[in-house]
Amino acid sequence: MSDTQAAAQLFVETSGSSDGLFTLLDLALNAGAKSLLVLAADANGFTPAQLDARLQALPIPVFGGIFPEIIADGQSLKLGSLVCALPITAQVHHIERLSDADVDYFPATEALEAQIPAGSTLITLVDGLSKRIASLLENLYEVFGSRYRYLGGGAGSLSFEQKPCIISNQGLMMDCAQLTALSAPVSIGIDHGWDKFAGPFFVTGAYDNTITTIDYKPAFEVYREVVEADSGQQFTTNNFFDLAKAYPFGLDRLSGNVVVRDPLFRDDNKLVCVGEVPANHIIYILKGEADSLLEASQRCAQRAQTDAPPLLGLLFDCISRTLFLEERFTEEVNNIHSALPNGVPLAGALSLGEIADAGNTCLEFFNKTAVLGILTHEESAA
Repeated sequence: MSDTQAAAQLFVETSGSSDGLFTLLDLALNAGAKSLLVLAADANGFTPAQLDARLQALPIPVFGGIFPEIIADGQSLKLGSLVCALPITAQVHHIERLSDADVDYFPATEALEAQIPAGSTLITLVDGLSKRIASLLENLYEVFGSRYRYLGGGAGSLSFEQKPCIISNQGLMMDCAQLTALSAPVSIGIDHGWDKFAGPFFVTGAYDNTITTIDYKPAFEVYREVVEADSGQQFTTNNFFDLAKAYPFGLDRLSGNVVVRDPLFRDDNKLVCVGEVPANHIIYILKGEADSLLEASQRCAQRAQTDAPPLLGLLFDCISRTLFLEERFTEEVNNIHSALPNGVPLAGALSLGEIADAGNTCLEFFNKTAVLGILTHEESAA
């Protein structure tokens, strides 16, 4: 079996300690890895002081992030780390200042195109609390287009405090995008299971990831009226996310589909979301049931199926789906894990937003969505 036909190997620990992670790194290196995917749970409390020296000393490329929870095969973990030893050499790049209003991402993206072979799979990780994720993705797709495949998600913490969360050979990084090129092709499934419930509404005021007005009224007042009437509950000073998790926004697309946006918290009468919401855009308030979300996870797994020899299942599933499904989230993970061929590892993250190409049209930053990629052994065309 050639190196490129070797299996990916998953190493997992559940203590959440930096020593536990370092042990996994040693195991993966000893297994002959050519590059490392590292996913860690936010509850580990990792800091640059703990990890940077070890990450900087790694002799092979490393990429990954810190997420609210991680998925190792059929289990979601609130504490712990996983290291996936890959038999292919990754090419890892970063674009920084992902919240800076003055940065034009096009030149940096254009400079990368010459370095990354066409046909590569781009594992695209971002700091999920950055303010200009959609701007970066728009520039990325404008330059790279449909000649590449894309899969990824937003790292970060459910505390909504922005801190270093991207794992790299430079150490832990924040407010950046990490673009990792792999020669392994990927087959992707995307689905969410949310339906239009109220609207359409018109976003009359917005900037970055903040909605200021809807139909010329304060955004929170419009949202509160709909959600409180349907739920029979009232927003208080500390229950916004608990109530909002069942009522995301949907951005209308020309295809007739909606891209989900999670409202994270209110800032007075403004609503701060995961990812940008453009002004002058039609939106809906969505609603879903546990069964419709679980059916969507089955469709997601079915759509990702491929006849090519699988290397690894890589899942980015929104953390707010976990919070919505609660104890039934184990069914979602099982729906996806059981769809993979025996022996194919599943690595994943419960993310702050999910990234994929939704059909050679644009590169989307999804929320409340399950995105599964099955990486395969076939070499990409250069």
